[in-house]
Amino acid sequence: MKLGDIYQTASSWHALSAMKMQPQMAHKIMKYARLVFQEYDLIEKQRIAIVREITGTNSGQEARIEPDTVQFNEYVRRFNEVLNVESELKPFGDELDSVLDSLGKSQENLLSVRDLVLLEPFFIQ
Repeated sequence: MKLGDIYQTASSWHALSAMKMQPQMAHKIMKYARLVFQEYDLIEKQRIAIVREITGTNSGQEARIEPDTVQFNEYVRRFNEVLNVESELKPFGDELDSVLDSLGKSQENLLSVRDLVLLEPFFIQ
């Protein structure tokens, strides 16, 4: 799995983490989501470092890269290099179906198709 896969799923992991489920599954999801969010935070720090380097700004200073500029193209190129790195994150130990089964049929536990598409690669098949 690539770091880009992790980066684009943060909101889906937040959605899944907020759902009510059986305590044992909730505990497993909590521990795994922490790993996902740690990876996300590292990616975000790298993204910010790239922006700071390209714009020549320090922490606390506003940094902005305008679209359709040489700086923007450099940012996209360098951030895509980060996103294409393979992650060492191992798949979640259960199938996605077993996680979904533990959510029950509560109307408050709703995931979008997009969430499921993004989350699916994280689970054993």
